[in-house]
Order: sequence, then structure tokens, then C-alpha cells
Amino acid sequence: MLDIPLVGRAERVEESLNDVAYRVIADRLIMLEIRPNESINETQLSKEMQMGRTPIREALRRLEGDRLVVSHARKGAYAAPIDFADPEEIAQLRQALEPMAAELAARLASTNARKTFEKYREIIRTLDPAGVEQSDLMRLDLAVHQLVYRAAGNSHLEETLLRYANLWTRILGLMLERRPLILEQLQELGGVVQAILDRDGAEASRLMTAQLNGLNEYLRA
Repeated sequence: MLDIPLVGRAERVEESLNDVAYRVIADRLIMLEIRPNESINETQLSKEMQMGRTPIREALRRLEGDRLVVSHARKGAYAAPIDFADPEEIAQLRQALEPMAAELAARLASTNARKTFEKYREIIRTLDPAGVEQSDLMRLDLAVHQLVYRAAGNSHLEETLLRYANLWTRILGLMLERRPLILEQLQELGGVVQAILDRDGAEASRLMTAQLNGLNEYLRA
């Protein structure tokens, strides 16, 4: 397994139990460990995470706002269904905003962000086609995009892109059960990372556009 953090939202230096519960449950929803329309068992989650049910419930409320969870009166919480009419609209938003985020990241990435970009560049460079798991590729793809959003230094842009990238990754997970993600998509993303490290905003923007377009064309084929 690759050294990639939980997806959904970046870990904070100081986290409440609510934050931890949110990140853990979000990861399971996005990576389809909790399948669309599946009931979410608060008691079981409480036991697994060794915390009370109050942080779990608060996390589920936040996840409902992120469109990852739906609640039904007297039935409890469920993983949100996936609407296959969504991908085109989500792709349009990402194609409009992510190149801008990549350009900003190239100019504004902090020292810590640049160190993480270097880490991901090395992971992408040394990926073993024979040994890498599909889930690892999905997790790496989302983690790199999330770092781009954070490094761009615009909290509103980050929040918007984070929500839609999470929704997109759930859809992607179902699509790729029939057609696996190929390494070329991750290698293209490595080019974005290199351009950011080179502080070349125009190239980072161009390559991000190409990477998103290439993935969309692959999935439509």
C-alpha cells in the first residue's frame, strides 16, 4: 500500500474527535468501502473508532452537507446514492477551476506543501504497474489534487474543488470497477507536480487541463 493519507480532507495539526470521525468516515465513503445506498451503522463505527456516538453523528451531519450522506427519518443515515448524470457537470467545474488552482499552487505553494509535492512526485515516478492496487491509484490521484487545492492558498477555491473532487472520485470508483485506471493518468499528473515544483504556473495550468481532459476521454471511450 502506498503512503497516502486518508482522502476527504487534509489532517489538521489539532483535531477534535469530530474532525477525526469526519475524515475516517469520509474516506470510507469516497473509496467505496461504504457502498452507495448502504446503511451507516453508528454503533459499529463507534466501536471501530473507539469513540462515542456524538462525534460520529456530528461527522455524519457534516458529510450530509458534503452530499456524501443522506438521512431518512426513523431510518438513520445512508451513503448517498450516485447519480450518473453528475459526472459531466462535475467535470465542467473541475476543468474550469483546477487549472487556475495549479497555476496558483506553482506561485504560492509553501515550503511544507512543496515537500509533499516532492514526496508525491517520487511515488508517481516509482509506481510499479505489477504491484500497485487500483485503490492506491485512486487515493494517490485524489491526494495530489487535494494538495494542489490547498497549495493554491484560496480557501473558497479549495472548499469548492474538494467537495466536487470527492464526489467525482466516488463516481470514478464505480466506473473503474469495469475499466481500471491506467498508470498514464497518474504519470500525467506527475507532470503537473513537476511544473508546480518548477514554479511554472502556465505549464502547471496547461498540464492540469490536459490531465483532466485525458481522463474524461478515457472514461467516455
